[in-house]
Amino acid sequence: MSISRSWRRALVTAGAAGIVAAPLLAVPAHAETTATLEVLADHLNNPRGVSVLSDGSVVVAEAGQGLPGCADGVQCVGRTGSVYKVKGSFKGRVVTGLASTAQGSANGPANVTGPTDVLADPNGGYDVVSGLGGTTQYRAGLGPDAATLGTVFRTRDGKVLGDLADLETRQNPDGGEVHSNPWSLVRSGSGFLVTDAGANTLVRTKSDGSTSLEFLVPINVTPSRPAEGVPTGMVKAHDGTVYFSDMSGTVPGSARIWKIPPGGTPEVFVTGLSNLVDLAVDCSGNLVALSYTKGFQAGPPLPGTLSKIDGKTKAITEIPTGDQLNQPTGLALGRQGQIYVTNNSGGGEGQLVSVHY
Repeated sequence: MSISRSWRRALVTAGAAGIVAAPLLAVPAHAETTATLEVLADHLNNPRGVSVLSDGSVVVAEAGQGLPGCADGVQCVGRTGSVYKVKGSFKGRVVTGLASTAQGSANGPANVTGPTDVLADPNGGYDVVSGLGGTTQYRAGLGPDAATLGTVFRTRDGKVLGDLADLETRQNPDGGEVHSNPWSLVRSGSGFLVTDAGANTLVRTKSDGSTSLEFLVPINVTPSRPAEGVPTGMVKAHDGTVYFSDMSGTVPGSARIWKIPPGGTPEVFVTGLSNLVDLAVDCSGNLVALSYTKGFQAGPPLPGTLSKIDGKTKAITEIPTGDQLNQPTGLALGRQGQIYVTNNSGGGEGQLVSVHY
């Protein structure tokens, strides 16, 4: 896939002031050795976020394929979103029938939106956040099967735990295009913190299903142009610190990683990377960051990259993956430091890979 419609709409320039931190130079790690990618699962349908559960299982949110047979140029909703699980020798979908929307095309579904991140629900099943790419009116126009798009919901009964599209439609905190495209979530208090890449917001959901604005990601005044934030990946460290990334309008070298200490407010932790889509943190507080691509250009997309960030010095070191990461979207770390990435995210040939270096 090329970058999704909802991301393209979010990646607009604007003239308001923002926060800029001094960029850091990413240097290759073990430049003489390229990492190897072990394929743990393949033929995934537009894979997005990945999580490692307490028992070591790895689960992937699959955005799906929309509605099979959808007419060319028409946006249709189908029940092809899912949750895929890998545990030991078991590989397969443990949840199916989740809402997925895509535009029909002779070359296969385009502009696919559906489940983007997944966590285990403590009472059984999974908690899923789903993209949308629009407003509540747009969602309603897609029909009743689209009800969970743009929300956080649990799979065991379909209950909506927070409606980010509704918050964006009612409040439009950044004053720009009314556009919701939730991306990543972490548990926080009795609910969740969720990034909305379309709305440029960090949203809090509560146990009663209500939502509130937690943080409006400011415009990033980059050296080339002001760029919208576009918050994407998010992770919570063992000490309760939350980190989230933003793409900063796809301006190379301008993506930001934000840090939220327990009880504190967001502050820019690191910048200098490009097109960040996900983060992970190890037990020592060091980060791993995933870039969807090194940059955007006409023709085939440039490969994605992985980088390590020292939690104390903030030094950035690139993990040498060569050209093996093709439109990666999700990232997680195992207990022994295993690096899991969802790769080839644009279509039905997606992969879950383990990166060894």
